[in-house]
Amino acid sequence: MAGASGTQTAATADGRTLTIAECGDPDGSPVFLLHGTPGSRFGGQGLASTYASVGARVITYDRPGYGGSDRFRGRRVVDCVADVSAIADSLGIERFAVSGAPGAGRTASRLPRVCPSG
Repeated sequence: MAGASGTQTAATADGRTLTIAECGDPDGSPVFLLHGTPGSRFGGQGLASTYASVGARVITYDRPGYGGSDRFRGRRVVDCVADVSAIADSLGIERFAVSGAPGAGRTASRLPRVCPSG
């Protein structure tokens, strides 16, 4: 899976659809890469072979209102926690790391505080 795995989707508890892409090592350690603004799930795909070489399974997604993900009116930064949790659950991932591109660092920093199991 060094390149993108194709389009996948995950459903959130409130009924929205999030669009996901994966790259890197399919058996590697899961890392959620949160894109900046603007951005999309394709943001990290150019480094797919690098991720694979270090044993990382990189999961990206279109944040609400971007690309193929449904819009979420009134969204707050902390709302990403439920979205990432929904994606992790849909992929069968119990533990993961998080990285945020510029514009997403604040979002990434919220996950360990609010979702300690990730």
